[in-house]
Amino acid sequence: MRKLMLLLMLLTLISGCTAFEIANQMEKERGVECRYNKRGGVENCRYME
Repeated sequence: MRKLMLLLMLLTLISGCTAFEIANQMEKERGVECRYNKRGGVENCRYME
């Protein structure tokens, strides 16, 4: 019973980390859009949708 609980906890942790990595990868692949002020400095950047 104890081994089963440990196995379930590990599987939950692994699947959670995998989903987090996939979300980060998708966010990086979208690209970044930046806005510049009149002097050419960066005002803000955001991920494109």
